[in-house]
Amino acid sequence: MTDLETVEIEIEEANKLRAIRDNCAMLINSQPYKDVIEEGYFKVEAARLCMAKSSNLDEAQMRNIDGMMLGIGGLANFIDMVMRRGAAMDKQIEECEETRAEILALEVV
Repeated sequence: MTDLETVEIEIEEANKLRAIRDNCAMLINSQPYKDVIEEGYFKVEAARLCMAKSSNLDEAQMRNIDGMMLGIGGLANFIDMVMRRGAAMDKQIEECEETRAEILALEVV
């Protein structure tokens, strides 16, 4: 595989991650997301699970609640990671495009 092919693949992969970021941004800015996920899941469900932890539950039920609470944090972390990684791809694409231009300029000479 040539350097140019490698750079082209890197640009393609970075564009995919950036597209996922853009889709995630559209999603998190939508009203249904705000109603269902932000309000219903991150706030109401999280509060319900916290209250349930203070109930008289057996060990298996407590582990189940712990897992559900971890799921809430996991989704929030995933969304943050998608947004951060997509933002990093903006810079990577710029750098790869510069590298591609340099490679093409050397091939012309």
